[in-house]
Amino acid sequence: KMLLRHEYGLKLFCVEGFSEDDNDSPYTAMMEQMLAVFSAFYSKNLSSETKRGKYQRVVNGEFNGSVPPLGYDLVTTLQATPEHPAGLYINPEQAEVVLRAFERYSTGHYSDSEIAQWMNTQPVIQRLRMDKKPVGKETVRDMLQNRTYLGYVAYCETEYSGTLGQGKRSSRHRKVWMEGKHEGFIPEPLFEDCQSVRAGLARKFKTDAVMRTYVLHDRVYCAHCVSNMPSGLVDENYGKMRPYWDHRREYGYYRCLCKERGYRPCPQHAVREESVNEQVIDVLTHLEIPDNFRERVEAAVRDRVENEAALKRMEEIREIIERVDLRWDHGFISQEEYVEKRGQLQREIEALRPIDYDELHEAADLIQYFRTYWDGCADMENPAHARQQLLQKIVDQVFIYRDRVIAVALHGNFSVILNTGEDEMPGELAEVLKQNGCAIIFNDAQPGRERRASHYPSPQKSTSCSIRLLVPVFQTIRGADYL
Repeated sequence: KMLLRHEYGLKLFCVEGFSEDDNDSPYTAMMEQMLAVFSAFYSKNLSSETKRGKYQRVVNGEFNGSVPPLGYDLVTTLQATPEHPAGLYINPEQAEVVLRAFERYSTGHYSDSEIAQWMNTQPVIQRLRMDKKPVGKETVRDMLQNRTYLGYVAYCETEYSGTLGQGKRSSRHRKVWMEGKHEGFIPEPLFEDCQSVRAGLARKFKTDAVMRTYVLHDRVYCAHCVSNMPSGLVDENYGKMRPYWDHRREYGYYRCLCKERGYRPCPQHAVREESVNEQVIDVLTHLEIPDNFRERVEAAVRDRVENEAALKRMEEIREIIERVDLRWDHGFISQEEYVEKRGQLQREIEALRPIDYDELHEAADLIQYFRTYWDGCADMENPAHARQQLLQKIVDQVFIYRDRVIAVALHGNFSVILNTGEDEMPGELAEVLKQNGCAIIFNDAQPGRERRASHYPSPQKSTSCSIRLLVPVFQTIRGADYL
C-alpha cells in the first residue's frame, strides 16, 4: 500500500473497513494499521494451525491429500461409513499395473519414459486418463519413489523460494515418512531394488550411440495432431515428434508420439531426420530481408514504452554533439577538449542504446548470412552441436505433414526483420498474423481437418482452408513467426 500511495500517487478506498485516504484523519490511519496487523496475525495463525493439523494426521497414520496415488482410491470424511472409514483403499486393477511397473523397472532394462509408454497402453490407465494428459516420465519417476505403496504416509511443509506464494519448492528429499493406516501392495524388497536401479542409472554414462545430436531436437511437431488438438486439452508437448535412431539402417528419423503417450493414433508416419533438416535449411537459406528492414527495426524499438526515456536522452545527446562539432569548427575549443568531450558523449549514447537494437540486428545478420554460418559449423570441433545451437537462435518450431515441412516458426525478433506480406493476404488471415506478431510463408501441402477414414486426407490448397488451419496453430503457439 505504501508503494501504491507514495510511488504511484494512488488513493486506496475500502468497501468494508477503514482507509486513511477516506478523510486523511489520524483515526482512520490508526484503524487501517490495526486491521492490517490483525489480518496478518490471522493469516499466520491459520497457516500454523493447518500445518499442525496435517502433521497430527500423519502421526495418526492418515493420508494427507485430496488426490490418491495411482493404485489407490480415496474415501473422504464425507464419504466414510462405519464399514469404510476415511482413508486409502487399494484399487485392484490399477494396483496390478503399478506392481508390474515396479517389476519392470527393477530389471534395469526400462527407463521412466519406457515405463510411462507401457502404462499408457493399458486399458485401465487409458480409461482413467481419458481427456487428460497421459502418464509421463515425471509421474513414473515420482511413483517409483513413493513410499505410500509400502504403507507409509508423508508430511512435508510447503515452502516458497519467493514472496507472496511464488516459486513453490519441490517436496522431494524433504518428506517425513511415518507408518500409515492403509495397506501397502508393493513388497519392500522390490521397492528397494528399484531405488538401487535408479541410483545406478544416475551414475551411468550414456554411450555415443545414445548421445546422438539432432539439430532440430524438441522443435519438430506433427501438423496433423496440432491442427486436430482436442479442445480444452492443456499439453505443451502435444503433437511433438521425437527423434529415433535406426541402428539397422543407420539413419535417424522423427515420429509422432501420440499413441505412445496415450492419445488416439495419428496417421503421420516417421520422417527421415536428414529430409527434415534439408527442407528447413533450404527455407532459411532462401529467406530475403526487405530493403526497409532498418526502418522497421527503428520503428519497433521506438514503439516499446520501456525504451522511450533512453531514446529521448539519445536525441538530446546527438544535439549536444552537433553543437560541440560547431564549436570545434569555429575554433572555440581546443582539439584535446573536443576529442575528450565528443568521446564522452559517444560513450553515453552507446550505454543508453536499447539492447533491442543489438538483438534485432543480430537476427538480421543470422538470416542474411545463414548459409555462411551453417557451412562454417563444419569446421567446429562438434559440427552437429554447433549447428544445433545456430538453429536454436532462429527456429522455434517446425511443422511436418506427411514427409513435407509445411511451416517453420521463428523466434519473435524475426517478425520485425522479415516482411509479413500482409498486403497479399486476405483480411481474416492478416488479422490473425497481426494479433500474433507473425511472418508466414507456406509450402504447397497443408494438413486438412481429420476425417473418419484412417488414411490421410487430401491436402487442401484453398485460401479458406488455410485460414481455418492456422487458427488452432496460433491459439496453441503464440508469439512466434510462421514461415
